[in-house]
Amino acid sequence: MDLLEKFSAVEIQTDSRITEADRQFLQRQQNAYQDAVTGFYQIGTLWSDMRAQQKAALLDPENRWECWETKYLTSDWWHEIDVNHLMKHIFFLHKTFLCGVVSYLNEMYHLSINANVVLRGLLPQEPAYIRLEDEDKVDWSPVVLRYQDAIEQILPGFDGRTFAEQAPYELLENCRRAAWNKDRTANYEWKKVTVKLLSGACDYGYYRGHEQWYIHDSGKNVLKAAAYFEAGGFQPYPYEINELLSDTANLWYDLWELDGCEKLDRIKLYKNGRMDIRFTSEGYARQFVSDYFGTMGGLL
Repeated sequence: MDLLEKFSAVEIQTDSRITEADRQFLQRQQNAYQDAVTGFYQIGTLWSDMRAQQKAALLDPENRWECWETKYLTSDWWHEIDVNHLMKHIFFLHKTFLCGVVSYLNEMYHLSINANVVLRGLLPQEPAYIRLEDEDKVDWSPVVLRYQDAIEQILPGFDGRTFAEQAPYELLENCRRAAWNKDRTANYEWKKVTVKLLSGACDYGYYRGHEQWYIHDSGKNVLKAAAYFEAGGFQPYPYEINELLSDTANLWYDLWELDGCEKLDRIKLYKNGRMDIRFTSEGYARQFVSDYFGTMGGLL
């Protein structure tokens, strides 16, 4: 039984999809978002009602140029509320909330959930432009999203796994995709203590204003697997791997010595896209290839 089969064999408990700490955090976000978005809906409702009342009281059908809108609603100290800006702001709050839920789950569980999966399923339609003469007719019926619905949008893609169970499964899947080409040929070599990702792992060029190294997604996926292999779980990454995975660190060097690691020795980058991972023993290299690269038949 390989690692993917072991992960798939775990019995699923529905109530354990997220932890109590997750619920508490997400509920706090829910409350803050809900208070804000309902408040802005109330502002919109009040403003539309005020405009309608002022218009009914002051608009002269015989003189449509009368500036009833500016008599009591605005002044040098209080400018008119832009309904279109307010609607777009509310739409932005919906999007911010959903993306925040996804970002939290990705960070907590070492996942790479695409926020667009949730946005496509839950985000209301972006508001159309509202003409000035229609501002007092806007429907301000509140739309409030729930973090539980965002989770329900995500879970079908896990094939019954919880968030905690999905993380190592996704790690293996991404690592195997890096190790095998689409034509079913291997994109790696194993020689004694060294495992080589032959192409697509890295690049050298002008990035973020400097000439330096850059690690592509396939290389990052293999590095994450190596860190998981070293620690036996999602522990803090070795400092050097953390730097290689960073989106902000400057990568000046092609050789990274992994001090303090039991299984990993060093990482070497090449300008042709190759990345070598040297292990401290041939047994560790063999185990890594077997567990994390597997065979083409095991690729999902």
